[in-house]
Amino acid sequence: MKILLLQLPLQGHDFFFSGENIPLATAGLCLLAREAGFEAELLAEPYMSYGNDRSILHTLFDFKPDVVAMSCYLWNIERSLFLAREIKRSLPSCIVVLGGPEITPENPFLRSCPDFDIGVVGEGEWVWKALLDSSFEAKTIPGLILPGGDKRGLFTGYSPSPVDLNRLSSPFLGGVLDSHLKKVLWVESVRGCVHRCAYCYYHKRFSGVRPFPLDRLREEIGRARERGMEEIVFLDPCWNRHPRRGELLQRLLVINPDRRLKLYAECEAEEIDPQTARTMARAGFVELEVGLQSIHQGTLRRIHRRLDLHRFLERVRSLQEAGIELMVDLIAGLPGETLQDILNSLYWVLDHEAYDSLMLYPLSLIPSTELYRRSQSLGLKAMAQPPYLVTRTPHLQAEEIHQAFLEYEKEMGEEVAPLEMPPGLDEGGKDLSFLKGLSHLVDWTSLEKMAAFPSLEDRLAYSLTIRMGQEVIERPEHWSQLLRNYLERNPFSLLSVEVPKEASPEQLLPLWELASNHSHPIERDYTVPHSPYRSLLTFSRWEGVIWKWPDPREWKPLGLFDGQKVFFQPTLVVKSSSRETPRWFQRWIAERYPDPPAVKPWDVPRD
Repeated sequence: MKILLLQLPLQGHDFFFSGENIPLATAGLCLLAREAGFEAELLAEPYMSYGNDRSILHTLFDFKPDVVAMSCYLWNIERSLFLAREIKRSLPSCIVVLGGPEITPENPFLRSCPDFDIGVVGEGEWVWKALLDSSFEAKTIPGLILPGGDKRGLFTGYSPSPVDLNRLSSPFLGGVLDSHLKKVLWVESVRGCVHRCAYCYYHKRFSGVRPFPLDRLREEIGRARERGMEEIVFLDPCWNRHPRRGELLQRLLVINPDRRLKLYAECEAEEIDPQTARTMARAGFVELEVGLQSIHQGTLRRIHRRLDLHRFLERVRSLQEAGIELMVDLIAGLPGETLQDILNSLYWVLDHEAYDSLMLYPLSLIPSTELYRRSQSLGLKAMAQPPYLVTRTPHLQAEEIHQAFLEYEKEMGEEVAPLEMPPGLDEGGKDLSFLKGLSHLVDWTSLEKMAAFPSLEDRLAYSLTIRMGQEVIERPEHWSQLLRNYLERNPFSLLSVEVPKEASPEQLLPLWELASNHSHPIERDYTVPHSPYRSLLTFSRWEGVIWKWPDPREWKPLGLFDGQKVFFQPTLVVKSSSRETPRWFQRWIAERYPDPPAVKPWDVPRD
């Protein structure tokens, strides 16, 4: 029996997040399968992290698997289900197994999709092992979702006990992850969480915190140093709550005496005393992420958080004095908050300079969390599909949540979600060796060059730039159906089209029509201040200036599922060596737009 495992990335036009697609859980299951005598492989890089839908399927079908297992998260569940449907269509006998945080019996979006065979709920290692032992015939063990004809399927109940972490082999030490790693290693030092935050489900119904063996962590971090890795990211929800934190710190001091490895973690800043802060800095910690979320005490009580503002400030200062930077997180849309409450939290952090970097996130009503279960009594409305963004509370409407992000940008002087630079437009010559032969740029500067496009489909990256010449843009009958077919077969592609500067808005209408008919999860985020329309972008360049044309949909309000409307300002985003708009460009805008859009400098996100 041949088993293929994969984990799909968070997508972006510049592939940045794909570089962080480290399939840690999937690799652990792969190792368990190998230990049980199965032929098991991770889907090869670069297809797993960078390939378009068809290149992934082409590689998968070449392997001829009997079982395909996918690790599903909020950002990849829909794409995983699309692949599952295509796998079942072409390989009907192949067993499709889904696991990860999205696989829960309380997720109606998942339960309405019959395109997989087995869903593994919660911690998956022992359930996976039972499936392996039965050659995937054991359908009565706890921890399974089995889709059925009634679109709800069967749930066999929760696993009664957590996984014994002392009995798990390390996929990193076993070499399974090697081809998927660059300079960063993600590690778990614990599982579980002491908190029960109402918006989070990290604890997965188990109480307390269970540590991985310290000897295993020592070997993993030591091997990372030997292999020339540069960063270690701890995946623990509260690193400071490790039950053997002091001993772990001492081991880190021994393993990383020169601090060559940079360490990152999430923590509770107010629970780290000054001496511990200094020890963490000597061990190599350079940044900690802190979930402040809100300073509104009524809201904090609703989500089961405690916060002593004075103590928080004291401990933030001691961490900063030790040389550790703080990334502070706030959430917009929590129960009990008004728009002014969200802004008060933002202003408090800024006024007290209690951060090195500050992030504002929209609240997602994640299935199985307490807020999800109590949404009706709390008056919370949210999207039924990922990312499950809250759109209304008794004290907030969608436009107000959107306004919170506009105020964040104004106060921070930076974009919440800056538009990425597609590599096909990047004149800086970014190193794209990680694509290993996958193409991200296609030349359509003449009609003749379009002919080979269908044959390239299995060798393209999911972020694709098409460079159109004037001869081509004027003949949509030659290219509009070609692109429509491509997006139908690769619905989770991100497309950017470079057109000549001489193109008129009328000539781009077939592109805009294509964009409006193309549905991608990336466009559900109504909180993005500039524009939510990001799956199909149109660019031009001239004399050192690159600009993104405004999508015509920006002139109309965005309608949400519950009837609310969110307004955006039509914006032309411009990148140039100067912050000032050249005169020729001002003339260019005036010639094309009787009602000119706003012009905004393009702050390309920094890695």
